[in-house]
Amino acid sequence: MSTIEENLAPIPNDLIVQILSRLPAESVARCRCLSKLWGSILHRPYFTELFLTRSWARPRLLFALKREDAWSFYSLPQRQHDLHDKASPPLVAYSDFHMKFPKDIISPEYHGFTSGLICFSRKSITLKSQEETVICEPRTGQYATVPKLLRYGKSFLGYDPIGKQFKVLFMDHTDCVTHCSDVHRVLTLGNGIMEWRKIKCSCSLFHHVMDDEGICINGILYFSSKQRYYFPCDVKIVCFDVRSEKFKSIDVEWDSGWHVKLVNYKGKIGVVTWKGLYELSISVLEDVEKQEWSKYVYTLPENNILDSSKYSIAGVTATGEIVFSGNFTRGPFYVVYFSLESNTLQSVEIQGLEKDHRVCAYVDLVEDLNVNNAKYLKSSPRLNVITVRPKPQERNSALSVKNKP
Repeated sequence: MSTIEENLAPIPNDLIVQILSRLPAESVARCRCLSKLWGSILHRPYFTELFLTRSWARPRLLFALKREDAWSFYSLPQRQHDLHDKASPPLVAYSDFHMKFPKDIISPEYHGFTSGLICFSRKSITLKSQEETVICEPRTGQYATVPKLLRYGKSFLGYDPIGKQFKVLFMDHTDCVTHCSDVHRVLTLGNGIMEWRKIKCSCSLFHHVMDDEGICINGILYFSSKQRYYFPCDVKIVCFDVRSEKFKSIDVEWDSGWHVKLVNYKGKIGVVTWKGLYELSISVLEDVEKQEWSKYVYTLPENNILDSSKYSIAGVTATGEIVFSGNFTRGPFYVVYFSLESNTLQSVEIQGLEKDHRVCAYVDLVEDLNVNNAKYLKSSPRLNVITVRPKPQERNSALSVKNKP
């Protein structure tokens, strides 16, 4: 035995890094506790960036399910194969359960999903508190509670990839009638004592914020707003630079009355409009300074699944596929991928979700160790998070994949 051990060569550290970068974040956290050497290696900036790069190669779909004020979170691997690739292997679509908020959290209102974190407002029966804003990692239940503001408005979550900082932007509606320029506020997570700061902006641009969630792309937070409430076409896209905390607005063609969604289209802000059953368009901002847009119009292939009254646009994947998700888990639940390049649809039946729940879906969920390592995120006993998977009503070994011509 001693002779065998003497002949065994030690595993190079570089190979250890490559192997461990392919593990889930929870496994990496456990490996950091095995030895001081491994802890040192796995906390290096090089490893966290390598892990994030690997994670982007295996993105997931995130589902938030609501029923009677209780929310559950599930995810499953996102489709990675081209729709025109007929040799693609079948996908495994039995979803992974992460956690559940119990009913004592009254009517959480979601304000966005950014870089692995969800921002929402909540009230609690047990705490008998006023509404508060919570930042939560939906897979682990780690959270941070944001100081309360006795104001009326909407909150958005943004991320600065250079400074690696999350910020919460609060668009104040309380004093808009006074046309103040400094009523809006911003808060930085993880900089010691979290405090709201007033920021300067042109209040006349943001009288009526339309978006409930917004979207953050490469450090810029986007959301839609109107100057005048009763003018449906008077819409602008507000851009908030998370790093510099500066505002600007962009003119946009906005078809009110239809399904309209702000999306990340290959690193650029896009506006997807879904009219009726088959007409779909996407406008992409090509030049921010010149405010130049490119518009593409598509006709969805005929199918017996997509219905604008039963489905919503979840987003656009990094590979350029528009994802539609069912609004409720009643009967078979489908996610539908639409390829802009090949103009083809693929519907995927998802198994393992709780029945009779309302659904919010998000694309491109990735694991980021910078988020998991954040010291301002705490464990979740105060939120009474449930981590035991609810008993599913049905469970099949695989999904059913249906290609539509």
